[in-house]
Amino acid sequence: MTDAEVLAVERIAATPAQRLIVALAAVHAARAAAIRRLTLDDLDLPNRRITIAGHAQRLGELSHQTLLAWLAQRRVTWPKTPNRHVLINAKTALGTGPVSAEYLKRHLLHQGVYLERIRGDRVLHEALTVGADPLHLALVFNLSHTAASRYATIAQNLLDDQTGVRRDAVGRESGRS
Repeated sequence: MTDAEVLAVERIAATPAQRLIVALAAVHAARAAAIRRLTLDDLDLPNRRITIAGHAQRLGELSHQTLLAWLAQRRVTWPKTPNRHVLINAKTALGTGPVSAEYLKRHLLHQGVYLERIRGDRVLHEALTVGADPLHLALVFNLSHTAASRYATIAQNLLDDQTGVRRDAVGRESGRS
């Protein structure tokens, strides 16, 4: 993502719910469906752990703080809700189901925030940081080996462009440009 896109996301994500959604995508590379399905049982705040789509992860400071802010607002707004989902709204607070896909679209997508773009940027950033290791990406983000390999290949091509190395179709170095 460009610096301008990052600033736009920061400006648009003004509410605690919006900030939480963006933080989960930006830090944990969570997909929209996984964010919608996240329940209170997936949170271990004292031990700073979160389980997203069945994958347990460490809860960093940004995610921890945005979760606390949202949960505080949630508790004040809907103190007696039976809903165990982390994200709820006026409609879902009366039941037990997750917020709709439209909820995320209305709060972010329609304002120009693309969660998949944020998520992909996070995975690519990790790939660039760790040297394009697909196994690392698969383990950290619970990606399939195919998706992890694609991100690693993109990262490796970007790293090679910086150093002037060219690779053939199977990834072997073929000389400097």
